[in-house]
This record gives sequence, C-alpha cells and structure tokens, in this order.
Amino acid sequence: MSSTFGELKTEVSEALRDPDLLTFDDAAVGRLVNMGIAQIGRVSPEPFQEDIAPLADTLEYVLRENEFGGDTVPEIELSRVEMWDTTTTPYTRRYVVPAASAGYIADSETGWMNWGGTLSLPRRIQQAMAGMEDNYLIRVWGYSPYPELFAEEDLFAGGTELKWAVVMFGHLSGLRRLVNERELFSQWQTRSGNVDTTFAGLMADYNSTRDEWRREKHELYRHRSKV
Repeated sequence: MSSTFGELKTEVSEALRDPDLLTFDDAAVGRLVNMGIAQIGRVSPEPFQEDIAPLADTLEYVLRENEFGGDTVPEIELSRVEMWDTTTTPYTRRYVVPAASAGYIADSETGWMNWGGTLSLPRRIQQAMAGMEDNYLIRVWGYSPYPELFAEEDLFAGGTELKWAVVMFGHLSGLRRLVNERELFSQWQTRSGNVDTTFAGLMADYNSTRDEWRREKHELYRHRSKV
C-alpha cells in the first residue's frame, strides 16, 4: 500500500523521537524523507512500463516526462523498446527495436539509445511512421528512481518494505545530523524531551542504525533484468 508524504514524515519524526517537530521542523523532516527516497531509487528502483505517443519529425523523447514534471532524469535505466500498432483491438506489437549497444557498432543509427533520461530512436524508425504517427505508440520498459515528494498527499510508489526502508534511512540521516551538530543535539535533548539520552547513547543508536541500514540495502537490491 502506498504511503503519503505526510505519513512518511510522521514515521521519520517519531523514529527520531521528535514527534512534535520541536527540533527537526516539517521542512527538515521532508528533506530526510526525500533523501531516503533517493537512496531507495538507487538500491531498488521502480520498474516501469511507459507508452509514448510518437511525434512527427522527432527522434528524441524524454522518459517519464509526466512523473518528473518534464525534467530529464539521468538515473533512468532502459531495458526494452517496442513499436505497437494502435489501429487494431487489442493493439498489435509490430517489432522490437534493438538497442544500439547490442550492435556491432555502438552507433545510434543501429538502435535505440538512452542518454541522460532521453530516448533516441534511429531515423529509420521515425521514417517508417512518417505521416502515420497516430497509428503507432512507442512502448518502453525500464527502471526509474522515485520522484521527490512535495505535497502532504503526494504518494510514494514503493510498497510496504520500501516504505520502511525510506523511514530507516531518514532516521539514520537525522541521527547523523545530531551526531555532527552538537548544538542541535542539545536542542533535541531539551526541546524534544530526550534528556535521558547521552551523547554516547546517541552514538550507539547511530552506529546500530547505520549497521542495520547496510544490511537492509543489500537485501533490498533489485537486479536489473531484461524484459
């Protein structure tokens, strides 16, 4: 079940024993959550399938444009590209476009390329659709990082296991700040009611959480497979 940005922030602030946001304010906790989401995107990216509407005289398409607000995302990894005929019901796959990297010569005209989050098609594909772009779609598969969250109701697309991994990394990042910023640690002790926690106790908590995260990220690693 997907979690909202607000729910993730609540879990991180509670893990940091600062549920009333007296030491880490809402913006700071939001940054910790998004740091966790970025980390999960590296370890266990989101598998995605996207249909792209071909455009006339166009060879390049930004991948996952809607999900990332039109920005190109260099971390996107592409596995497969196909051309589908939309004039039939159901749609008919016409052919698989080979990857340029699989050719004898790694040249863009031998197949598709993904560079910096932009799909580039060989000219022969565009010419085969010329004037009939509405009859086709480009279907791609790959792996993507997760978009940052901004509004309280924004949803994190990962499942329950990844949700708690985001919380764990956000917790770890918050503990790191407390370890590195002694003034912040003092505020956390007094403002958030943690006077019973010494700096040595904080260090032990930080080291334990760091070791747990190292084990967790190995277990979460997603092997990128071809479709």
